[in-house]
Amino acid sequence: MTFAELVAALSKEISGEIETEGDTCAVRAGADEGSSITVLMQGFDERGALLMTADLGQPPPERLELLYRTILEANDLFRNTCGATLSVNPATGNVRLQRFDLYDVLMEAGPLRALTLFASVAVEWAKLVCDYRDAPHEEEENSSQDGNLLGVRV
Repeated sequence: MTFAELVAALSKEISGEIETEGDTCAVRAGADEGSSITVLMQGFDERGALLMTADLGQPPPERLELLYRTILEANDLFRNTCGATLSVNPATGNVRLQRFDLYDVLMEAGPLRALTLFASVAVEWAKLVCDYRDAPHEEEENSSQDGNLLGVRV
């Protein structure tokens, strides 16, 4: 399996053409404009794996310590990330979500299903990151303790 074959399978599932540039492509994924996000997909044929990345935006300067704690807690056993990892892009300061999967695993589950799940998690985290200053402090503390900050069950 190659990146080109994976993209071809995804293109077939969505009944549309996906433009690639070498081993990368960008796909807008989600139900509608308000709940969609651009996912950058990068293939690593030598490993038979795909890296999906979504830029979640710049967090507000208020309460960064609590936001970063929430991100670290979510990364613990991948709670509320469905197997993806949250990080801060050192070049931009933006929060990003990334997931690395083997091509075979993606094909077994269906590339569109994997992309849709990743995008839905990314959209929810993007909302949380960008609106973090408005979220009530006590609710965040309680939500992070039960491991279900976004209401996503895996």
